[in-house]
Amino acid sequence: MTIKRRLFFSNIRTLLTAIGCIAAIFLTARIAVHFVIGSPLFQEHPDIEWARKMIRLLFIFCFIAFIVVFSIINSTLTSRMTKRIIKPLDILSDGVKQIQENNLSCRIEYDNDDEFRPACDAFNLMAAQLEVSAERRLKDEANRRELLAGISHDLRTPLTTIDGYLDGIESGVASTPEMRDKYLHTIKNKTGEMRHMIEQLFLFSKLDMNEFQLSPGRFDISLALSDIVEELAEEYAIRRLDIAIDSICENVFVFADVAYFRRVIVNILENSVKYREKETGRMEIIVSSDNNFVQIRLADDGPGVQEDMLPNLFNVFYRSDPSRHTKGSGLGLAISSKIIERSGGTIHAENGEPGGLVIVIRLPAETGVA
Repeated sequence: MTIKRRLFFSNIRTLLTAIGCIAAIFLTARIAVHFVIGSPLFQEHPDIEWARKMIRLLFIFCFIAFIVVFSIINSTLTSRMTKRIIKPLDILSDGVKQIQENNLSCRIEYDNDDEFRPACDAFNLMAAQLEVSAERRLKDEANRRELLAGISHDLRTPLTTIDGYLDGIESGVASTPEMRDKYLHTIKNKTGEMRHMIEQLFLFSKLDMNEFQLSPGRFDISLALSDIVEELAEEYAIRRLDIAIDSICENVFVFADVAYFRRVIVNILENSVKYREKETGRMEIIVSSDNNFVQIRLADDGPGVQEDMLPNLFNVFYRSDPSRHTKGSGLGLAISSKIIERSGGTIHAENGEPGGLVIVIRLPAETGVA
């Protein structure tokens, strides 16, 4: 029952109590008058003043009794209503104190179906959101620390190489034109690696802060993949990675930024080239469509990853797995994840059969001719 309804019925009970007490006074007065006038003492010695005095005393007694009874009933009803209001307020107050003391796991248990129930439910929802927000903040802080450590680690290596080769040129170690050209070529390559890493980091930061605008458009996913593979096949063959499209779906379209979709594919290919174990690695691409989604599986034959570490592959600068995360920053897969998420899709990693790593991309699809 709601507080308003309880107050209404409480007022009704109070009013009825007052009416009942007043009626009792009049009834008692009439009985008293009848008793006094009809008494043998009054009949034998009629004394109007005495009768009036007795009736007045009875009226005063009845009035005092009415005040006492009414006060007790009203106090009882008021106390009950006050407890019904104060108790949930105390519960809410205790909950707020728990939140102030940073106990974000605090939840209010309130079963009564009254006006305080929505407030308690709203408090629990607020506490849950604060808890999630605090956990996210701690995770973001940990990621930032890891990011800074990863940047310093990955920039230190090329900087050390550049510094060493510059010292070699200055000290005359590179004494011939051929050696100087070799040193300068290495310095140029390391500078290019640093520039590429900084560009990747800048793109990741923009995507992470939702400050980077994609330019989505409708395109045939199989045709786009065929064009990308045809364009890149020769380059990656030289780098000892064969690319093959094993299965495609005709007339399946997605709405995404085709240029950044190409970047996602390139990032995954780069990851496979970096970690290939065989003399010539292989990447198989399989496209399928189901339930208004298109799925793209990119499976290589390199080393797999421990199952509990698969979800972390798309974290920037993740290095916990020795087979897959000792040779780079992890920015490529992290950027790929951000692009796919911004396109309304999902991306995850699986271990292949009998080995290798499989990157699975799912994007919203629509069938039909463009």
